[in-house]
Amino acid sequence: MSNWPDWFLEALRQRFYHLELANEQQASCSSEDNNLFTQMDQFKINQNEDIQQPLSEWEEAIGYQLSQDKQSMYMEGVKDGIRLILPVIHPTVTR
Repeated sequence: MSNWPDWFLEALRQRFYHLELANEQQASCSSEDNNLFTQMDQFKINQNEDIQQPLSEWEEAIGYQLSQDKQSMYMEGVKDGIRLILPVIHPTVTR
């Protein structure tokens, strides 16, 4: 990567630093999420069937929302990559 300008390498380092920080924060939340899901499962088991169904539907809706959030974060990463690489590949192209 020695052909890349210093400002570009620094921008990449900073971006990866911020992504790593966000990933670490999300990883710490992940164990908390696992505890919550375990507690939710135990709670559902102790409920009657009338309540288990709405709880399962709610859990499914939350899971769907989490997957949508992750997909959105992934797409933002792809867009960031394109924004970084495109000006280097085609310097005359503007956004």
